[in-house]
Amino acid sequence: MFKTFKSKKMVIAFVVMLSIMILPIAQYSHASVMKKTVDAWYRDLKIVANGTQVQMPLEPFIMNDSTYVPVRALSEILGKNVGWDGATSTVTITDKPGSNVAVLNNTIIQQNAEITRLKAQIEDLKEQLDDAESSRDDLNDLEDQLQDDYSDFEDIEFDISLDGDEDDIQVEIGFDGGTYSTEWDALSNSDIEDYLQDIVDDILDEFEDADIEGYIEDSDSNDNVVEFTVDSRGNVSTDSSNFEDDLNNLEDTINDDYDNNFSNIDLTIDLTGNEDSIRFNVRVDLGTYQDEWADLSNSQIENFMEDIYNDISDEFSGATVRGYVYDTDSGDNIGTYTRSAGYVEQ
Repeated sequence: MFKTFKSKKMVIAFVVMLSIMILPIAQYSHASVMKKTVDAWYRDLKIVANGTQVQMPLEPFIMNDSTYVPVRALSEILGKNVGWDGATSTVTITDKPGSNVAVLNNTIIQQNAEITRLKAQIEDLKEQLDDAESSRDDLNDLEDQLQDDYSDFEDIEFDISLDGDEDDIQVEIGFDGGTYSTEWDALSNSDIEDYLQDIVDDILDEFEDADIEGYIEDSDSNDNVVEFTVDSRGNVSTDSSNFEDDLNNLEDTINDDYDNNFSNIDLTIDLTGNEDSIRFNVRVDLGTYQDEWADLSNSQIENFMEDIYNDISDEFSGATVRGYVYDTDSGDNIGTYTRSAGYVEQ
């Protein structure tokens, strides 16, 4: 029995000793700091805050595709306080006193400046709108006046409208070419230019600095038959889209009026040129009418040429006009007419 009791005491003693040895080891393991070997990459990383590069006390590095930056340095960049509690191994990050207030105040200042700018822009736009409405009202009043004064011209009913503003005005004039084709064809270029000039003069009386251009439209065909501009002196210049038609019509009229001017001589007249320069050619067959032509005095031929010249100038007031007489038998030029020199026999 004594041996059994002695054995039990030895077992108990062994267990106690083992417990004493294990307990400190367990406590030490719970409070230990683990140490690892890691691979870190240093690539001369730069930290830029609000557009400014920040010098770091310790160089940032990359590990496992993540960038590591010292907490204290990063917190200071962001305007934070950072603390370390060694007893609990805790990093604390808190706002600096008044930092949020300063940021908010700066934001408020910027927003107030933007509000002031936008208010000024709104007021400027309101003034522009008021000016545009006032200009439009004035333009409408002028349009009504022009319609009253110029809608009926040479037995043609025109519809006049204005578009634009006080600085740039477009004049749109329409008529029904299907109804007034005869009356329109009877108008000369100078008639049309005089009509447009009167309208432009009235516009410039109201808006003296306006740039003006416009057109006359045949509403039946939807074609612009006349386009016009106004120079810095207020003078109208037309660009008739039917110039060739006008020239051909005038040629027919002149032949009807003058082909029997000399009862015993048959002759023809043709017109060529453009709005700036027009020539008329009188053609006579001297192989047939040599004696009859020779019997004409120089003044008779000159008066004949002058009448044709005047008809062309009335139709195309801005054009330079010259006349020629040709012998169709020989093809020779036998005479020339200008306003300054009269008729000169070749």
